[in-house]
Amino acid sequence: MGKVITRAHSLIFGYFSLVVLSGCVLVPEKNSTIWSGLSKAVPIGVVEGRELSINLAFPSQLSATPRPVVLLIHGGGFVSGSKDDKNRQILKLSELGFVAASVSYALAPDYRFPTALEDIKLAIRFVKANARAFHIDSDRILVSGSSAGGYLAVMAGVTGNDDNFSDYGLYAEFDSTVRAVAAQSAPIGDFRLEKYGNRPSIERLLGSDPPNIKESIPEVSPFSYLDSEDPAFFLSHGDSDIVVPVEMSREFVEALKNLGHSYEYHEVEGGGHSLNRTAPDEARRVFEAYLNFLHAFAQ
Repeated sequence: MGKVITRAHSLIFGYFSLVVLSGCVLVPEKNSTIWSGLSKAVPIGVVEGRELSINLAFPSQLSATPRPVVLLIHGGGFVSGSKDDKNRQILKLSELGFVAASVSYALAPDYRFPTALEDIKLAIRFVKANARAFHIDSDRILVSGSSAGGYLAVMAGVTGNDDNFSDYGLYAEFDSTVRAVAAQSAPIGDFRLEKYGNRPSIERLLGSDPPNIKESIPEVSPFSYLDSEDPAFFLSHGDSDIVVPVEMSREFVEALKNLGHSYEYHEVEGGGHSLNRTAPDEARRVFEAYLNFLHAFAQ
């Protein structure tokens, strides 16, 4: 059972109010709720003693039609980072006409796969459950991240139609499918291949000595879930990335190509793990292409 909230959040504008029900579904009074600006730590629910929350940023102007959503997932190598790291980005996206969100998820080593992914999928279902309150179109949700956040974004995309993940008993009537995925410098190689057996990502996702390793590795590989029903992808990677090898994105793109799947790929010559730091001019061009991708799939 989700957390019961009894107070309205600060993102209510003016004299308008919310009625908040169990499961954290926010129900606005008819024709009365205006959302504007940034609201931090909006509760999603409690999962095994962990309080999960989401940061939300809303455009300052009302829209006649429900808006698309961009959900950002922070990086940090699966062991660090916070949804607050993305506050500036979600505010910027809200200025561009999106409802934008940043989510929290469980970190290693305290939690292992698939907990972080299930947290992301829960956040997607939460947004869909509150489509009316947030004035958003639940069919136009795009997930985006870089590095570990990019991995989780891709995994959310390829597992949207997979039922083998816990729904925590929260918002189970909603699915976790999304319309599009964007990922930069993401560890999305085919972990089933022997050459990736000693990658840090594997240890952080599964632990240093996981039981049934042969069965577990395919579960963390996005290649295991790829099919023709998956969303469109925007991928970018620097060819000089020493943290996450560019071969991972190349392999994923090749798999998408073999499926005849919709994707856009930008490889940056001389770019490292952070494109902004290592190839700022090209990073700006990639960012412009990224925004074009978001707008195209938000239509």
